[in-house]
Amino acid sequence: MPKLKNIFIHLLIMSLFVGFVLAIRFKPITQSLELDYDEGLNLIKAFLYGQGFSLYTQIWNDQPPLFTVILSQWFHLFGQSIFAARFLIILFSALLIWCFYQIINSELGKIPAFVATLVLFTSGLFIRLSFSVMIGIPSLSLAMLSIYFLNLYQKQYRQPFLILSGGLLALSLQIKFLTVFLIPLMLFSLALTNVTIFPKKQLKIILQPFLWWLGSLGVVFLLIGLCFQQFSHLDQIFESHFHQPSEIKLVNFNNFEYLKKIISPDYEYIFLAFLGILTIIIKKQRNGLLPLAWLVTATLILIKHKPIWYHHYLLLTIPISWLAAYAIASFLDFCKNWHHSKSLKIKKFIFLILSATFIFLMITTPANPKGRPPTDVEVIQLLLKHKNSTHWVFTDRPIYAFYAGLRVPPEMAVISYKRLNSGDLTSKQLLTILQNYCPEQMVLGRWISQIKSDSDFMAYINENYSKIYTDEKKTVEHYLLNKVHKCTPKHSLE
Repeated sequence: MPKLKNIFIHLLIMSLFVGFVLAIRFKPITQSLELDYDEGLNLIKAFLYGQGFSLYTQIWNDQPPLFTVILSQWFHLFGQSIFAARFLIILFSALLIWCFYQIINSELGKIPAFVATLVLFTSGLFIRLSFSVMIGIPSLSLAMLSIYFLNLYQKQYRQPFLILSGGLLALSLQIKFLTVFLIPLMLFSLALTNVTIFPKKQLKIILQPFLWWLGSLGVVFLLIGLCFQQFSHLDQIFESHFHQPSEIKLVNFNNFEYLKKIISPDYEYIFLAFLGILTIIIKKQRNGLLPLAWLVTATLILIKHKPIWYHHYLLLTIPISWLAAYAIASFLDFCKNWHHSKSLKIKKFIFLILSATFIFLMITTPANPKGRPPTDVEVIQLLLKHKNSTHWVFTDRPIYAFYAGLRVPPEMAVISYKRLNSGDLTSKQLLTILQNYCPEQMVLGRWISQIKSDSDFMAYINENYSKIYTDEKKTVEHYLLNKVHKCTPKHSLE
């Protein structure tokens, strides 16, 4: 019964977190057409997968398969809507926050854990990313759950925790490969534990925890990859990521400038993290080596990786918040040198101040960027008007097709900057897709100038399509297939 009571309390706390995020960000969650272009890509992949199309062989996909599968099943249970998808991300965010708090609470106590959670939640872009349909939060939440179970193993030395930790990190990797850098860091943390509990044991006994952890990670990762034929299409996953020509004009390729820009709202948190690092070094706190190694490794990755995007900041803000907890713990230790009664009063006072600060920061933390409002509802209305006679929609912004409940050619489900910039998707290939599917409707809303610069592509459109809508800024165009046309589709809905 005590265990059931604890589970209920933890679920209640996570529910309150979810409710709080919904309350303070209800408008952008429910009314923003698209918080990020990646939302449209993730939504349409899940939609197509739910329609029976397979990943990699039919749906072009440059990411691991797990999030698409999870989101597709979520739609099956709760209906296909942008709110349902964003609510799923909020749940992943709640899991991340819960794991983060529990890990620090077990190491440093409630107040440092509370402050660190406050720092994380109010950091630059965390709230906004907590409901954007993107893969960063889901991947990192499972990675934090993996660290949580590793933390439990290091305290209780129970093998199931080790197996769960490895398996959960595999799930994280099958959502986004970027968490792969945590593998050596977690192995290092495990090694520190083994040195403590097995100082004079045989090599076989010392290596056993590593084998269990790596074994569970490898088995789960391989099973998912084999199930979705992931390893037969590694070119899709790696080609566009590692063949990005630099565009000096874009700030995203200027790593130092862009990093400085995205961390600028959190300089005070970085100062706390710096104090936390000093505490770890001076007091030789082994537990603090994991977040410290995480921060150093993630910083080196982001300095080298090109291009970097704002959502990569999560890789920094988690260890920064974690390290800040050590600074708070050091301050509380200082308070303990005072008379006990005074110390207790001070702790209560600190807790009240922090609680008030938490509520204030939650309310005042801006939702920026607020997402793209539904200014192009006319396009969605046009798609819906002709939905009954439409088999396919050709679009460079799949969010429109998702809102209308229409399919896009699966080969172009991911029409992203990385794919176009790397040369993986060319104008010639787009023309071939157009010819093969003969989509009854076409919407251009992101790469108009790039697509229309190809003369063969435009010649085909002018011959077979009629433009019936252009917005005032001429950034969105809608076309209908001519009733009398020369296009013969090579792909049907079946």
